[in-house]
Amino acid sequence: MATIAPGAAAPATSRIGTALPDSTVDRRRSRLFVHLALISCLCLQRFGLVIGGGTIFFSLPLFLALIGLMLVSGYGRIRMVPLFVFGLFALEGLIATLVAINVPETRQQLSILSLFSLLSIYLCLLVGPSGRFNRDDVIDIFLFYVRLCAVLGIAQYLLQFVGVRIFSFMLTFPALNPILIESLYNYNPILSYGSSIIRSNGFFLIEPSVFSQLLALGMAVEFFLKRQLKYLPLYAVAYLFSFSGTGLLALGLSIGILMLADRRYTVRVLLFVLALAALATIAAFVFPDQFASLAGRAGEASYSGSSGYARYFAQFEFIGQYTDKTRSLIGFGPGSMERSGFFFTGSGNPALKLFIDYGIIGSILFATFMVISCWRRDIAIISIFCLVNFQMGGGNLLFPPLIILIAILCVWSGDPDQAAARQGSALNHPKSRAARSSAPIRPVSTTQ
Repeated sequence: MATIAPGAAAPATSRIGTALPDSTVDRRRSRLFVHLALISCLCLQRFGLVIGGGTIFFSLPLFLALIGLMLVSGYGRIRMVPLFVFGLFALEGLIATLVAINVPETRQQLSILSLFSLLSIYLCLLVGPSGRFNRDDVIDIFLFYVRLCAVLGIAQYLLQFVGVRIFSFMLTFPALNPILIESLYNYNPILSYGSSIIRSNGFFLIEPSVFSQLLALGMAVEFFLKRQLKYLPLYAVAYLFSFSGTGLLALGLSIGILMLADRRYTVRVLLFVLALAALATIAAFVFPDQFASLAGRAGEASYSGSSGYARYFAQFEFIGQYTDKTRSLIGFGPGSMERSGFFFTGSGNPALKLFIDYGIIGSILFATFMVISCWRRDIAIISIFCLVNFQMGGGNLLFPPLIILIAILCVWSGDPDQAAARQGSALNHPKSRAARSSAPIRPVSTTQ
């Protein structure tokens, strides 16, 4: 009779008491890791602590604890190449900080906490899955949460017309205020000045723009990787109720880059554009007012007081103020951009902040780190979208939920084609067919 050595873990068992194969156990545990990670960055996105002028998202310590558990349990491993480049950037950031302390710039003030926050957030990209981690279900689980947010977003928007409004947790559940950070964001996103209609944010997500970005990524994954159209109408309706152009702009740039980077995607990109055009035409007839309002936001970037202008054009005014300075080579130190006299809310983006805080050298090192960490040819549309969307957002450099989502999709996920092939071969395996054929058949009575 076989015995178990003292201290050894007992084999996992199923509900009927039989031992499960290691691959089944690893798959279940891998799925649990993915669910917990996505819950931390999507469902808990509004939760955190506001300390002074900074924020601590609960998603970051939760995810760092999760990847620490992966390392300890053998489901994770250190990614050495990204770690090396990240170490070079950290060294450059430390040099920029020391120079800024000893040779201060009169126009800038420093924030050491900014460098600490930056390094802490991007630890998320330094741990990848080991051989035991089953990567086949990552994209499917991600799409489950996208669809969930889409359904909740549609319900959230429509319910406001019968008097049920749940757009802000701090207004709906005041007792949660001490652990909510949404006061620093657009927590009451009215459609326009003087309007009583509120734009959908997908219930869990912190702003309608974040919701639109998630939906746009979901559309791209469904079409280019899963090769299915059946959920696109759901995403289109939910996107319409967000009244945000950020997601579509990121999606448009991403598929354009994808087509230029690999001509094999040309036909699929054109088909995708046609599918979106068809959905837009239907939406224009079914929801004319909502469609007109969303289309009207397309030209707001031309107005200097708009959020679109601040996000996409104001940073060029910044660059002109700093490119002629010698210090632009190594930067003016962490936190310099937000504390300069030229900054106003929403006018920064990751590249601009890296350039001002850490200089040309730091910007190149960080860009190299991001490309090495995120780029994968087998999921090219996800990699391109994540990098484009990361650059477009004003506060994305220090927005942990986005970086965690990038880690899950670009680092943890497997090749969708290989996953589908493995599932097909498993169903056609002789043992699988024998098991299905030997399953007991329930007798059917004559009355039935």
